[in-house]
Amino acid sequence: MVAGNRQRVRCWTRLTTRVALVLWLTAPFAVAEMPPLPAASLRSPPTVVRIACFNTEALAVPGESSRFARERFDPGRQRHLERVAAVIAAVDPDILVLSEIASAEPAAALAAILREKELGAFQVHHVDGKDRFTGFDVAFLSRLPADLIDGGTVRLFAPEKNPRRADVLAGEAELPWTAERYSEPQDDGSSREEIAVLKRHAVGCFTVQGRKLGLVGLHLKSNPSDPGANAQRAAEVEIVRRIVCRELLPRGYLPIVLGDINDYDPDVPMADRERTTQTAVLRNLRDIDPSQPGEELVNAAAAIPRVADRYSSHWDYNENGAADPEDVFTLIDHILLDRRLAEGLRRASICHASGLGASDHFPVVVDIDLAAVPPASP
Repeated sequence: MVAGNRQRVRCWTRLTTRVALVLWLTAPFAVAEMPPLPAASLRSPPTVVRIACFNTEALAVPGESSRFARERFDPGRQRHLERVAAVIAAVDPDILVLSEIASAEPAAALAAILREKELGAFQVHHVDGKDRFTGFDVAFLSRLPADLIDGGTVRLFAPEKNPRRADVLAGEAELPWTAERYSEPQDDGSSREEIAVLKRHAVGCFTVQGRKLGLVGLHLKSNPSDPGANAQRAAEVEIVRRIVCRELLPRGYLPIVLGDINDYDPDVPMADRERTTQTAVLRNLRDIDPSQPGEELVNAAAAIPRVADRYSSHWDYNENGAADPEDVFTLIDHILLDRRLAEGLRRASICHASGLGASDHFPVVVDIDLAAVPPASP
């Protein structure tokens, strides 16, 4: 009986091995006959538009002069571009707001890589910022056509020449609407009058399926733990509100305010439960039109199901290139949607599929079904 069982086992093993070999030899031909999956079927329904924002951490191209580029040498800069492009490819946005880029050249390099990946004919919409210290700009990458407003597809609202603080305080110079006075706290408990301008931003408008979308891409003053930085950021927000009320709403655009806002939303719990905002920055941004009752914008992060997933920034505290218990993971990048657009919000997410090799931030992403959004009034 034992010998017979062994014989049957050997026969069965040989049979299954032969079957597996036949399947292995024929499998490539079966796969080769399968038609490729149409790109349009990857996102359903076709009325969904995907919008994202991503701080690329001091992105510069090889050979570019950049004071704070993340990578000093050309091979590292090329790797940085490739890694950022890989993250963007995974996100697959229709419209992307890029912050912390050194110029239009990194955006153009990313668009070229994405075209090589056959992800669409991404166009760059860039305007030079006013941050002379870092040199960082905000730009759009889009495979949807941008609207032409005042002769351009992207605009920046800042004084041609910053007003002198002493002249403004003395009443000898008028403060332009693109600047804001604020009080900066001092270490001795006193305060100092300062003037804020919105140095790093870009405004782009897109008409998609009859819906008019007005995007304000931001990179506001950093460090939500510093009282002086907080005061400046709050002043920058007042300029953002004026931009929306003066430039977007009168033209019928539904506002989307997004990017590296560098502050926490007190009404949207994030992964880090220990840190809380010291400002009204997010609440004021949501109340984008002070002349109207209530808040006009909705923070898309509230729609992310797991609070543990609500972080967009990784501060590598000990700079070892890895995630450690002492590192800081906070939600400082946001997408704020007009309530009418929020009706079509189908998904909000933050892409954590990359490490510190690409950036110390992660892309925030929303899918909006425009079929659920009322068309613009004629």
